[in-house]
Formats: sequence, C-alpha cells, structure tokens
Amino acid sequence: MTIKGKASDFRDYFRDRLESLSSILRSRADVSGATTASQVPDGLKWHKVKFIGMVNSKKEFRDGTVVVELEDEEGLVKVTFRGDEAIKKKAARLLVDEVVCVLGATRNGSSVIAEDVIWPDIPYLSRTPAPSSDHAYAVLTSDVHIGSKTFLRDDFERFLGWLRGETDEPRLNEIANKTKYLVIAGDLVDGVGIYPNQEEELEVADLYDQYRIAAEYLSTLPDRIKIIIIPGNHDACRPTLPTPPIYSDYAAPLYSMRNVLMLGDPSFVNLSGATFLLTHGRSLDDVIPFLPDCNFREPQRAMVELLKSRHIAPIYGEKTPLAPEPKDRLVIDPVPDIFHAGHVHVEGVAEYRGVLVVNSGTWQSQTKYQLSAGIAPKPSVVPVVDLTTMKTYELNFS
Repeated sequence: MTIKGKASDFRDYFRDRLESLSSILRSRADVSGATTASQVPDGLKWHKVKFIGMVNSKKEFRDGTVVVELEDEEGLVKVTFRGDEAIKKKAARLLVDEVVCVLGATRNGSSVIAEDVIWPDIPYLSRTPAPSSDHAYAVLTSDVHIGSKTFLRDDFERFLGWLRGETDEPRLNEIANKTKYLVIAGDLVDGVGIYPNQEEELEVADLYDQYRIAAEYLSTLPDRIKIIIIPGNHDACRPTLPTPPIYSDYAAPLYSMRNVLMLGDPSFVNLSGATFLLTHGRSLDDVIPFLPDCNFREPQRAMVELLKSRHIAPIYGEKTPLAPEPKDRLVIDPVPDIFHAGHVHVEGVAEYRGVLVVNSGTWQSQTKYQLSAGIAPKPSVVPVVDLTTMKTYELNFS
C-alpha cells in the first residue's frame, strides 16, 4: 500500500478511528442513545446530553478544572469538567485523539458541563480453559538488542540453555520441555543509525551481522519451539505504525528458519487457543507522561489504560509516528487473551478484566540514554505463560 500522507489521508484515517471506536462504545448498554458531538442541541440550557466524540484538545487549570474539545466530522463541543474529585480524576485521564462518550448538561449548544465520561474499554471476560494435562507454555520476551555493547550476552545464553533443557532443576526443565512458543516483541537487534552517535555504543556495527548473530542464537533452540518475531523501533523496518514485518533483505537468516514466523506490529496471533495481541509498545513513551498513576517502572499499568482506550497508540503527533492508512489498524478489536509489549525495558505483569497484560522487559543493561532519563531497566527476567491455566511464571536469568 502506498501512502502519500496528504491531508485527505489523515482525514480518512481519523474518520475510520472515530467510526470504529464509536461502534465499540455503542455496544455498551450505558452508551445507548448517545448522539455525536455535532448533534448536541443548540440553545437549550441545562438540557441533559450524551454524546460521542474524539478529544481534539485538552486544557488543565490550577483549580483542577479540565476543559476539552470533543469533535466529530461536523463540529465540536467544549466540555468542562469540574466539581467533585471523581469527575476531575476521570478528566485527568483523558488523552488527546481518543474517542469517548460524555454525559452532561448543556450551558448552550457549544458548551457542556460534564457529569461523567465513558471509555470504549473491554468487557469483563470469563475464560474457562479446557481441562488438559498437556500444558503448553509460551515464553514472552523483547528488546534483546543484539549488537549493543550493553547486550547481556551471558544472561541471554543462560536463557537459551534453559530452553534447550540444560538446567539441573526438574521443574524448570519440565516447563522448557513443554514450551511451544517463543514470542519476541521487537528490538531483536540494536540496529544502526537509530540515534546520534549510536556507533560508539555498538559492539557489532553491521546490521546484517546483527541479524546473522540473532539467527545463530535462535537456531540453537529445538525445532518444536515456534518463534514469533515482530519489529521494534531498533529493527530494520518502516518507522511508522502499523509496521510491516522486519525487512527480509536484512534478516534473511531468520526468514530461512522453518520455525520462525515474522509478523508486523501490531499483530493478532492464536497460539494453542489463546489470542495474543503483539505490539512493540512505542506509544508507551507518549501515553505514560499523560496518564495519572502511570510510570515507566510499571509499564503494565499504562498497557491496561490502552485496553480501556481500545487503541494501541491513541495520541497523534508525539514520539510514535502513525501511518494514515484508510483503516485504523491500531484499534484493539477483537479483545485478546494476552496483550504483550516491550520497549520500555521493564518487565511487568497485570490482569485486567480477564486479559493477561505482559511487558516482557529486556536483555540490555542500562544505556547512557536511560541513565540520563532516570530509567532503571529490569533485564533478564522472562514471563512464561501456561496457556492452559493462564498462570504466569517470572524466571530470572541474571
């Protein structure tokens, strides 16, 4: 698909986002009967309204008041959030460019005092796995950064040795022997030319060599383990989301491996009956600074908020470049069983409404950039999921 990035392309992209997320919102019982922003009645003071729109702008004031503009294709409405702490907390959670439903009362046709706000969110899912004594495990990881001087080679080799069954602990060997999948959520290699002066921090300065080494590592694993790889911002790939698979010209050794599946970002994939949503997690850089009670020490909390927004990268115009395709493929639909990301180099696991949320950490020690930004990575910790019970184990290879 060729995208020229014209104004009309962006208009079509955001129109599809609005339509898709509005449809998800309207499936909720508490959004029944909602109109759109441009249909808020004009001239009726204190008339009760319920309408859906996209957040066009947001202003926060010292007294806690928040004013946002919600828009659709035909117009926009100014919405003021003030009053008790509950409504102020919801207003603080709003992100620019996400789609929500607002309940309130009109001051006039173009201004509303908000009483509540509803996100698309995911339904409560009750998952009852079929009973099975043949447990299948999926090992989730990301941000290996092969080629970097800070790549933790010894830890990674211990990890691969475990997957080959080379440990003295029977329980760990049992899990390794029943591991069917290794899922790598981007940044398999450190890349070349990703940031200024990166060459000073590279042990392997050739991108082809980085992927060759990665393939050599992964080829030591048993063929029974299916390896799924998506791209990250350090990989050889298109920089915008959604991102096609890593370029085959650079990663040819991986493409030649029969047990490797190269997918794009984002991807839905079914593994032994469990639906995974895989994304590298670049948008966490954008949303964490704007989400109350979220931080880079617990990235899984921000991932839960993305599930509430039903979108992988709701904010446009920050660090995550978005491709204006006719269909917004970053909308989270259907709801996955497991939501897996990486990027921030901090492992964390959460559960939200029946969905297992996993950020899989890194195999790289603290970089100069992370040190300057005050980010402390949590390397060499691997989440392992029992796909029969959805129970998660965290194994440390440091």
